[in-house]
Amino acid sequence: MEQFARQEGINRTTLAKWVYLQGRGRGRAAVQFAEVKLPAVSRWAFELTLPNGWVVRAADATALAALLNVAGR
Repeated sequence: MEQFARQEGINRTTLAKWVYLQGRGRGRAAVQFAEVKLPAVSRWAFELTLPNGWVVRAADATALAALLNVAGR
């Protein structure tokens, strides 16, 4: 159980409590889990590395123009 908790990023004590409570048979229906597939994260279209080391990324030309406008102030 400890290895599973560590692998899944769950606190061992929390997992132990869940298992304990499940074993007590509270008459509840079994929990059903479903995998949720998320859409791919869109990448940025532009990346600008400034002389001071800052990296500015924008998804499209409009966003880049807005960033540069704000940075120029």
